[in-house]
Amino acid sequence: MKKYNFIFCSLLLAFSFYTNATKAQNDSFIQGTISETSPTNSDSLSALPFANLVWKGTTIGTTTDENGNFKLKKIAKTDKLIVSYTGYKSDTISTKGKTFLEITLQSSSLASVTVESSLNDLIVNQNETITTSDLKKAACCTLSESFETNASVDATTADAVTGSRQIKMLGLDGVYSQLLVEGMPMMRGLNVRSGLQFISGTWVSSIDINKGAGSVVNGYESITGQINTQLISPKSKKEKNENLLNLYFNPNGRLEGNLNLIHHINSKWSSATLLHASGSIMENDRNNDGFLDLPKYRQLNALNRWKYEGKNFESQFGIRVLDENRFGGQLDYEPTTKEELLNGDISQQSYGVEMNTRRIEGWAKLGFFLGKNVSFGNQITANHHELNQVWGQKFYDGKEDYFFYNGIVDWTISKKHLLRSGVSYVYNNTFQNYDDYQNEPNEELVLDREESIPAVFAEYTFNRDGDFTAVAGVRSDFHNLYGTQVSPRLSLKWNAAKNTVFRASAGRGFRVANPIVENSRFFASSRKLIINSDLQPEIAWNTGASFVQGFDIAGRKGKITVDFYRTDFENQVILNVENPSEIRFDNLNANNNGKSFANSFQVQAEYEIIHVLKAIFAYKYYDVKTTIENKLVTVPYNAAHRFFTNLEYQTKNKKWAFDWTGQFIGSQRLPAYYNEANNNEIVASSQSPAYFLMNAQITRNFKISNKPLEIYIGGENLTNYSQSNPILNSQNPFGEHFDTSRVYAPIMGTMGYVGLRFYF
Repeated sequence: MKKYNFIFCSLLLAFSFYTNATKAQNDSFIQGTISETSPTNSDSLSALPFANLVWKGTTIGTTTDENGNFKLKKIAKTDKLIVSYTGYKSDTISTKGKTFLEITLQSSSLASVTVESSLNDLIVNQNETITTSDLKKAACCTLSESFETNASVDATTADAVTGSRQIKMLGLDGVYSQLLVEGMPMMRGLNVRSGLQFISGTWVSSIDINKGAGSVVNGYESITGQINTQLISPKSKKEKNENLLNLYFNPNGRLEGNLNLIHHINSKWSSATLLHASGSIMENDRNNDGFLDLPKYRQLNALNRWKYEGKNFESQFGIRVLDENRFGGQLDYEPTTKEELLNGDISQQSYGVEMNTRRIEGWAKLGFFLGKNVSFGNQITANHHELNQVWGQKFYDGKEDYFFYNGIVDWTISKKHLLRSGVSYVYNNTFQNYDDYQNEPNEELVLDREESIPAVFAEYTFNRDGDFTAVAGVRSDFHNLYGTQVSPRLSLKWNAAKNTVFRASAGRGFRVANPIVENSRFFASSRKLIINSDLQPEIAWNTGASFVQGFDIAGRKGKITVDFYRTDFENQVILNVENPSEIRFDNLNANNNGKSFANSFQVQAEYEIIHVLKAIFAYKYYDVKTTIENKLVTVPYNAAHRFFTNLEYQTKNKKWAFDWTGQFIGSQRLPAYYNEANNNEIVASSQSPAYFLMNAQITRNFKISNKPLEIYIGGENLTNYSQSNPILNSQNPFGEHFDTSRVYAPIMGTMGYVGLRFYF
C-alpha cells in the first residue's frame, strides 16, 4: 500500500509541477479570437481574419489568422491591447489577469464579412461567404461542386464526354470572375477552366463571393466579381480534432480520399499537409449511345503549407503538386500516343477524348508592421502548368509559366480615412500548339504569348461613422503587348436605417483570353477552328446596385436581397458556334461596333422558419446578348429564368442534419445543328425544354472517444432528369456531323453517394 501511495503522490506532484509550469508559460501570452456578431443569431459570431493587434504605445503586435485566432506575448510596459480592423471601430482591451480574450468588433463601414454577419456590417461590394457548414450541405468533392447550395453562382455540366463542370456569375461565363486562392490569382490562364476541380472540397475553409468589379488591389481580371477561396491552415491556438479523414464513394465508380494533417511545431511555427486521391474506373452508358456518360480519371494532389508568427513579422508559404489523367469517349477507347492515332486506320479507331494535367505551384505571404497605423504586405505566387488534350484526331499541347507579385501598404490615416496603395508585377509565358488532323486541310496553329505587366494601384476608403462608406480605387497596368490599361473602380454603401443597406458599384476590368482552353467543350466535334490572328484583350465595364432589408417575424430574423448588375463589353472574344461545322473566334469590335452585354437581376429571401429550419428562396433573370455576324443575338446555353430553394434542418441535439436543394432551370437558346434523323439537314436555332433538379443529403453526427464522426448519404438529380441523346451522330464520330457540345442539362440521371468525415 505504501508503494502505491508513493507512486500516487509522485504522480500528483509531477502533475502539479506540470500544471503550474504550463500555467506560468500560458500567463506570459495572451491569445483569443476576434469576431463580429451574426444578424440571424446574436449568439453566433463570424471570425475576422487578419485583424491587427498592437500593444499600446509600441509597435509590437500580431494579426489574426484566417479563422480570427491570435496569440501574442505579453510585455511589461503595458497591459493595454489596441485591436483594429479595416472598416471596424478600433477597441482598446485590458489584458490584466487574463490569458484568453474573446473580442467582438463593431463595424464602422467596410469589412470582409460572411453571410451570417450583421446586416449593418455588410461590406461595400455585395458579398457572401460559403462557410465550412455550408460546404457540408452536399458532398462538395471539389471546389467546382461547392456552389450547389448557393444561389449566386450557377454550376453547370459543360459537355457530354469529359463531364467537366463550369460556373457562371451574373449571367456570364466563370472566366469573367476573378478566381483567387487566399487573395492571389492562382486559377487563371490555362488553369482557369479546370482549376476549380483541382481543389478538394475538404481543403476549403471558406469561399468569399463578391459581386461587381471588386477591389483594384487583387488585380485587373475581375469583371463580374471575385471568388476567393480560403484553404485550411493551422490555427494560432492549438485545438483538438484539427485533423480530418474524409472518404467518399458513389455507385458510378467514383472514389475519393482526403487527409488533412495539422502540425504545431512550437509557439511560432506550424504547418498543414493536405492530401487528396481520387478516381473513377467504371463504365457508365445509361443512354446506350456507345460513349461514356462520365469520364474515367485518376488524380493525385498534395499541398503543404507553413505559418510563422513573430512579433513584428508574419509569413505563410506553401507548395502544391498535381497530376491528373482523364479520358472519355467510346466505351472501348484506351489512351494512346499521338503517333499511334495518326498512323492507324481511322475506320478501325475508337473515338476518345483525353485531358492530362501536371502542375506545381508555390506561394508566400509576408507581413510587416511598420507602426501603429501602417503595415506592409507581400503576396508572391508562381506556377508551372502543363495541359495536353486530345479530341479524336485533334491535339492540343499547352505549357504556362506564371509569376505574380503584389506589394500592399495599408495606412490608416484616421478612423474615417484609409489609404491602400502598392505595386504589382505579372510575368506570364504561354506556349500553345493546336493540330487538327480530322478536318481537311490539316491545320497546325501556334498561339505562344509572353506577357510582362508591371502595375501601380491606389485605393481610398472614406467611412462616415458607419452609415456611409465610399471606396474609390484605380490601377494602371503597363502591358508589354497591349499597352497601358487603366481600371478605375468605385463602391458605395449607405446604411439608410437599421437593417436597411443600399450599395452601388462600378468598375472596369480586362483580361487576355485563351479561347481553345476556355471553350474546349466545342472541340470534341467535327467543327473546324477559325480564329482571328489578332485577338485583342477583353475589356468590360460592370455597374450594379443592391438593396438589403432585414426583418423580424415571430422573433426570428431574416433578410431580403435585391440586386441588379449590368456588364458592357468594349471588346470581347466572341465565340461563334451558329454554324454547326465551325467554331469561330473573333473580336467584338470587328462586328461594326457591335454590342455585347449581360443584365442580371436577382431577388433572394432568407428566413429561419422555425428554430432549426432555415430556408433560402431566390429568383434570377438573365438577359445576355452579343453581336454575331452583325446581328445582336441571345448567347446560347444560358437560361433566362432560374429559381432556387434550399432548406436546412438540424435536430436540437445536432445529431441529425437534413439538407434539400431544388432548382428550376428555364429554357435556353440552342444553336443550329445537324439533324441525323433527317439526312443531317441543318436545323435552325431552337429552344431547350425547362427542367427541375433536386438534391438532398442526410448527415448523422457521432462521437468516438470524444472525436467527431460524420456519416452522410445523399442523392443528386433526384428527379432523374437527363438530356436524351446529348451526342449528335454518335455512330460516326469521325464524320462531318459529329458533335458532343450541345448540352443543356445533366447527362446522368439520379446518382447516390455515401461518405464520412472523421476529425481527430
